[in-house]
Parts: sequence; structure tokens; C-alpha cells
Amino acid sequence: MPVLTTETRLSAREANDIMEYVQKYRTDYGRIQRYVWRVIVRQNGAVNKSKLNTEVQTRFSVSKRTANSVIYDMKGRYKALRELKKTERSRLRNRIRHLEQQTEKIAVTVNMRKKDAAANRLGREQLVKYRDLKKKLYYKHQRLQKLRDRLAQLEKDMENGRYSLGFGGKKTFDDQYRLSENGYRSHKGWYNDYRKKRDSNIFYLGSRDETAGNQMFQLSPDAAGGYDVRIRKDGKYDSDGKYVHGRCHFKYLDDELRESLQNRDRPVSYRIKMRGRKVYLQAIVTLDMAKRPIMTTAVDGVIGLDFNDGHIDLAETDGKGNLTSMKQYRLRYHGTGGRAANEMRQVTAEIGRYALSKGKSIVKEDLSFEKKKALTERGSGRRYNKMLHTLDYSRYEDDIRNMAVRNGIDVIEVNPAYTSRIAKRKYCEIRKIPVHNGAAYVIARRGKGFKDKTV
Repeated sequence: MPVLTTETRLSAREANDIMEYVQKYRTDYGRIQRYVWRVIVRQNGAVNKSKLNTEVQTRFSVSKRTANSVIYDMKGRYKALRELKKTERSRLRNRIRHLEQQTEKIAVTVNMRKKDAAANRLGREQLVKYRDLKKKLYYKHQRLQKLRDRLAQLEKDMENGRYSLGFGGKKTFDDQYRLSENGYRSHKGWYNDYRKKRDSNIFYLGSRDETAGNQMFQLSPDAAGGYDVRIRKDGKYDSDGKYVHGRCHFKYLDDELRESLQNRDRPVSYRIKMRGRKVYLQAIVTLDMAKRPIMTTAVDGVIGLDFNDGHIDLAETDGKGNLTSMKQYRLRYHGTGGRAANEMRQVTAEIGRYALSKGKSIVKEDLSFEKKKALTERGSGRRYNKMLHTLDYSRYEDDIRNMAVRNGIDVIEVNPAYTSRIAKRKYCEIRKIPVHNGAAYVIARRGKGFKDKTV
């Protein structure tokens, strides 16, 4: 079943008690997180959940559900980091192979001119070029050795299952070494900021057999279109009452969340995230796809999408694979800002409306870890490596998936290899179309089962 995430910002007017509680509880929860992470890493990810749960309950005086939430969250991070390290290893190997080829070519030229230089048979310009090549070769060897050392250490860490996770972020951690440059008067000032970023999220794991899908954190839809929030306190904080209350509103995925809570048949997990002084609530909903029929088909053609930095290109085909229309959706905003998130959500919603109006399925690139690894090892993954490590692409993937699930749009994923190259050599010049629309066209044809050979 697909899992979707929606987010809202809590307001002091409606959820002041909750905001005060999480600000106090965050440090204790963060301490539990770091302890569980150390245990998981020490045991190479193969932990006995029941034993660890009992240990966490006893050590930190928390409930079984809180211990379960932390263990589940940290194991998920461990698995994700392990997959990222596989991708990092592939990238390093590819960079080393490429640098070795460059070094070999330069070394051949240097060796050819070495005897002439020793015998003073090179002119002034030739001698300058020879010395520049020697210097370039030296720095290439230095860079190559550093990459090899990094790869050796990475492979050793992967073999031992030793992965490090900076809870407060590497940049924030490194700020302590340049206090004045980063606007700090003392180490204490830096540490206060670092601790806030380190202890910035609290996770509440949902379960199907619990009231409202979650024992510790519950939302109750009200007639005014909002939700009553009730959090069960944990640890030392329940001395003045077991619960803390508040209200919130969700604009995005509100219908899906409300339906799930009213049916009471699916787990709902929650994550509280603190960004500076702002507190956000994320609801993680599992949808029942049996109740959501697919509204599109690939019989009469498909809609291909090609994601690029700053725009998403669309190409529509008929049932025979012929190009019928093209579109381009500009992305003006980037990064972590709310404008970028809203823009991506609006663009993907517009793409969804277009797909529904045509009754056609969407075809997109499959840039999973394994696909990316295969591309990298073939030496054709530089664009995809860069793209996958941007927040914009991650947001695009999430929003396309969420939009498709909500609207019953079938999404077909295809191998992204050589789509731009095929488009340039086979379609762009003949049909007079831009290369990115051409790539979207190749993706669409691939989703329909047509094979365009690399020429």
C-alpha cells in the first residue's frame, strides 16, 4: 500500500501547550535516538527488537510504544544510509576509473617528452608545456590516491556495517571550529544552536490495532475542518497529567487523512519537526488502493515526463507511439523554501489534471538506487548523480507519487539510460523539437513498449 506524508505548521494560538511540551521533551527523545543508533550500528543492523525495546524502556523510563517508535525510525535510517553508501561506492569507483584513464594519457605524453627534455631538445614553449604536464600529472596522482583512500575506508565501513549519522548536520557541527566566522561569541552559543538542530524531531509510530491508528499521538477530525490533537506524555513529563492537547489544520491530503482517521482501519504515524522556532507536524498515511480505481490507461497513448534542473518537460503520444503534443513546466524556485515546495506541488497537480483530462498514464524515469548504480557503472550517470542529490528531484519524486495515488493515475517507470542521446540523434533535428521534450518523448515511447536503439 502506498504511504503519503502531509505537513502543517502548528500555531501558538491553537497548539501552545503542545509546542511547549515538545520543546522540553525533544532533548530526552534525542538522547534515546542516539543511544538506539549506537546499539544498531554496534550490532551491524541485526538487533533483537524485543530485547532492545526492553532495554530502552528500563534505561529511559519510557513506554513500549515510544521505544518501538525510536527503534523503527533508527532502523529505517540505518537501512537508508546503507543503500546510500552503495551508491557512493559506485560513484567513487567510477571517478577513480575515469581519473586513472586521464592519468595514463598524461603519463604517456610526459614519458615521450622526458628524454627530449633531459637532452635539452625541447624549445621554450615545449619545455613550459612539459613542466605543466608534469605538474598536472602530480596533482592527478594526488587526487587519485585520496579517492582510493576514501574508497578503501568506505568499503571497510560497509564490510563492518559501521555507518556514522550526524544528527545535527555536519556543517553545523563544523561551525564550532570557526566560531567568529559563523557569528558565535562562545562555544556555548554554538552548542545551544547545535543541540536544537540535533534534537529536532520526535516520531510516533502508528499501528493498525491501536485507537485511531496510534496509541501515543491521536488526531480527531472536527466539524470545523480542523483536528483536535492529543499526545500522551512519556517519561518524567506525565506528573502534571497524562495528555497534552491542541488543534491543527491540514490543507494538503486533508481528505485522505480524514478518511483514514474516520475509518479507523489503518495505521497513522506522526513526526514532529522543529525548524528554528517553528514547529511542524507531519502525518504519514497509508492509503487503501482497493477503494481507489485507476482512472488512466496506456492503451491510447501515454504522457512522458523528463525532469531537469529548472523545468519538467512533457511529451504526449498516441496509441501508436506518435508524438501528439509537448509542454514545459518551469520551476523558478529551488531549495528548502516554502515557495519551492508549493511550486512543485502546483506543477505536479497541473500535470495530473492534464493526464486525467486525456485519460492517459504517466511515464517517468526510474531512478532508484539500482538503476542509478547501473548507469554509474556504465559511465553514463553523471547527470543522474547530480540530479538525484538535489532536494528538488526528491520533492518531484514524492509529489508525483502522491498526486498519482490521490487521483488514481497509473505511473509507469522506465530505464532512463540514453534518452537524451537517442532524442538528439533520432528525433530532435527531424521533428524540430527541443532536446528535453525529445527525451520525454523517448521516455513515453519506452513506457509504451517501443524500443529506440542507441544510434
